[in-house]
Amino acid sequence: MKTTRNYSNEIENFSVNSLYERTNVSIPLGETVITQSNGNEIIRIIHNAGKTFVSTQQKHVLTIQEYVNANDIIEKLCSPSFYCEILDSLGYDPREFLLEPSEEFLQDIQYNCIHMLDYVCTKDTFISHTSDQIERICRGDERFILDDNFDSTMYCITDKGRMISCSYYKPNKGVFENTCSMQVFSRLEHRGNGYGKMTASAATQAVVTENRLALWACQVENIPSRKIAESLGYILLGGELRIVK
Repeated sequence: MKTTRNYSNEIENFSVNSLYERTNVSIPLGETVITQSNGNEIIRIIHNAGKTFVSTQQKHVLTIQEYVNANDIIEKLCSPSFYCEILDSLGYDPREFLLEPSEEFLQDIQYNCIHMLDYVCTKDTFISHTSDQIERICRGDERFILDDNFDSTMYCITDKGRMISCSYYKPNKGVFENTCSMQVFSRLEHRGNGYGKMTASAATQAVVTENRLALWACQVENIPSRKIAESLGYILLGGELRIVK
């Protein structure tokens, strides 16, 4: 008799462990916990699978409590301008803060806002966009560039022997065992051709075929990365915004 795998339980377990690792707080489903922050952290908001954690300075607790109660946090987290809205509501000038970029970091620039989104994909949600253009480059090949923390295969598209797009993953350990963190990269001059989607599809398929959870994280303003994830059947779990002064 074939047993149906309950991915919802696995996702829930991942969510619980992920939140606890980052906050050291256990949060019931559908609940919000607001605590006082320390040091130079103005606010930190983490939402993961129906649970919300907020850490902020004592003087902002009531304002943030009202804000959280009046808004859909997961919807807000999907907006690149969310950090500006939060800062404005707390009485700060958003122009004094910089969101960490998804591409090149400029020297001598202090980025004091980090804003990420988290996605998950399972065998049940995966949508294949694989291609016969995919080349599997394995550990031992002179072109293989990953350390031992990563899987032994890179899923690539090459042009005249030059790697122009690749995707790979890192199997996680401990309480996150049976999950894999995905990575995808395409050279700037080759973007917009769908190569990232094809290589990411091949890597994701390798993960979900083994009934593991594929995890995708990207910065909120990285719209191309978000579109790739969504096109492959990744489901939005939540995200995190952290602002320091």
